[in-house]
Amino acid sequence: MIKHVIFDFDGTIVESRYLTVELLNELAPKYRLREIKEDEYEYLRSLSIPQRCRAINLPFYKLPLLKHELTQKYRRATRSLQANKGMKEVLQQLKAKGLALSIISSNSANNIKDFLDHNNINLFDNIISSGGIFGKDKAIGVFLARHSLSSSEVIYVGDECRDIVACRKNNIGVIAVTWGYDAEELLADCGPDLLAQNPSEICDFILCQM
Repeated sequence: MIKHVIFDFDGTIVESRYLTVELLNELAPKYRLREIKEDEYEYLRSLSIPQRCRAINLPFYKLPLLKHELTQKYRRATRSLQANKGMKEVLQQLKAKGLALSIISSNSANNIKDFLDHNNINLFDNIISSGGIFGKDKAIGVFLARHSLSSSEVIYVGDECRDIVACRKNNIGVIAVTWGYDAEELLADCGPDLLAQNPSEICDFILCQM
């Protein structure tokens, strides 16, 4: 029975895709990246992370350094971001049903808290940064152990294939949303338990398992 729902942040709760592209283009001269054009957004969503790196001329070994600088620059813009339509209501409904809610994200905890405070979304029991882009599986494992949660009591909601992979490594259920960073076709190939087309489907799926 589901007792705890863990959410990703960027792309899932908050619409930050265009900010990310804006910041990448701002840093393009420093990292010698190819600038991303507006008509490329959807195409890039259909690519894996290594493929995206190649598409913008980013050596994979520079990704952690770039991610660190992006996170720092992101802080300036957190209050200009908006929650994805319907997500605040979903969070409120799940909380009202007695479910514990947490965030595990590769963004910084300070950035996430700043956004949530500004938007009066004070519904989360835990906000955790997984640090590196590919460290989410370890963060989830530590979280489960620390809170004495079995895999059947937890479900994760994310928007990227790496979220699905991290959940499978921990044997927990995962809902993938189609409005985030990865395209629907890419997510479908990774085999989530649910591919949500709109926020209300998240609630319906989880509440059926309580």
